[in-house]
Amino acid sequence: MKWIKEYRMSKPTLCDNLIDGFNAAKNMGFASPGRSARGVDKEWKDSEDVTFACLPVNEYAETAQSYREHMMECLNEYLKSFPILKSATGRLGFLEPPQIQRYSPGAAFFGEHYESSSRDIAHRALAFMTYLNSIKKGGGTKFVSQDFICKPRKGKTVIWPGGFTHTHQGVVAPDEEKYIITGWISHLGD
Repeated sequence: MKWIKEYRMSKPTLCDNLIDGFNAAKNMGFASPGRSARGVDKEWKDSEDVTFACLPVNEYAETAQSYREHMMECLNEYLKSFPILKSATGRLGFLEPPQIQRYSPGAAFFGEHYESSSRDIAHRALAFMTYLNSIKKGGGTKFVSQDFICKPRKGKTVIWPGGFTHTHQGVVAPDEEKYIITGWISHLGD
């Protein structure tokens, strides 16, 4: 799994705060059915999504900042493993806010997909995901070509290339809710 890297969050209680933020945003009407390149299609992706930008600012500004710092630490470690990403591709950064996603028991991102699969998202160089809760049965992420299933553990962040070589899909958790935060590192140009 050379290009799929896993990192541990130093303060996994941050995951609880992010779930609370998701629920607060949902209570304010900011949760929406999960979308993909196919639009809203529950047979392809069955989730509730809240964009990171919709977390209530007053209560969750520190939580959002702490998660950004965690992601920057993970990204810097990833870039140490693959320095070509810094030297040959121009600047990398965030063009889209991350999303917090909730999957009910039995739901998942069923469809095999990759993160730069159309012209409007071709700028995505890397994808990341943090599992916000541990799941006992199922609930992971299956990387198809690598024949690898990433296990869902609270506070685990995973970074991987956004291209077709890293096609993946969610694994159903039959008995538990699954919470993740996911997003993308994009090519910003020179």
